Amino acid sequence: MASVPISKSASKTTPASPEPPQKRKNRDWSGATLALSLGVAGLALGRLGHLWIRFDVFSQFAIQFLLLACAAALGMASPRYKGLVGIVFFIVFVCLYGLWPHLVHGGAEATLREGEKRLRVAQFNVHGQNANTEPLIGTVKALNPDVMTFVEFGAGHKIMLDGLKNDYPFQVTCWDAPGCDLAIISKTPLLYVSGNGPWEGAPFIQAKLGPEFGNLTIVGVHTTRFPYAFAQFRQVSVLAKYLEAVSGHMVVMGDFNATPFSRIVQSFAASLDLTRQTSLPSWPSYFGVPQLAIDHIFTSAGIRALDGEQIGDAAGSDHYPVSVTLAVPAK
Repeated sequence: MASVPISKSASKTTPASPEPPQKRKNRDWSGATLALSLGVAGLALGRLGHLWIRFDVFSQFAIQFLLLACAAALGMASPRYKGLVGIVFFIVFVCLYGLWPHLVHGGAEATLREGEKRLRVAQFNVHGQNANTEPLIGTVKALNPDVMTFVEFGAGHKIMLDGLKNDYPFQVTCWDAPGCDLAIISKTPLLYVSGNGPWEGAPFIQAKLGPEFGNLTIVGVHTTRFPYAFAQFRQVSVLAKYLEAVSGHMVVMGDFNATPFSRIVQSFAASLDLTRQTSLPSWPSYFGVPQLAIDHIFTSAGIRALDGEQIGDAAGSDHYPVSVTLAVPAK
């Protein structure tokens, strides 16, 4: 059979026609527009938590939603590759936010006024499975607080108490109450101690300092975590009612598992007229760029901060400790 000759022109692959400019332009805008929409929607849903508490979950990520919206807006301003530019900006913003607490070192300490006493306080969720007791002890000593509360502090961490005994001779735990994994250590005497685990409110431990600090009440708290916003809100509401009966000045510290933008944190502070002294992201410690400010220090009226807050070394925990120096009325 005779072969049919194939022409050179027929053997060539027909080149693909270029993508229409309008289609390429629409695709360029779509990614940035979607990201901007997600950021704005997340912020709006977080605000709806004041109407229905389950929406408060979104408020935990208010910073990330804001960063996403800003990054998308910058991407839309780019002449090309708007979606890609937005993603790059978002990654940079998230990393910078996580690096922020490492760059804060408290600043210059303000001068005490007449009738005030200096008190450095700190809060640390040591993580229940974290057995790195020596680094944890090192973190406490580096922060050098006068009073410190611990969260997720179980019987396995007793060796920490022994290692800190010389610097912090006054130590209390609430291990006798099931579900109460909290502790307080202090350089000054603790006059009154109580704690509660299985009740309607959040697990807490409570102690009072002596008259030299105006019988200041120290409270350590650990709420449940999101997405259980309804349970969190119930816990802090019940705890607030309990603390309303506590006389005198107080400092409330703990892992609230809620950010400053949440209804949970805002309502707790408002119900007791407390000032939140913390805003640095403290969780998670993985990769060194924490994203959520969920460890808080609150103070009652009349107590002021002498310096800015700062974090310490995570020492194997998934949280960074937070600390601040306070001026406490001595009477």
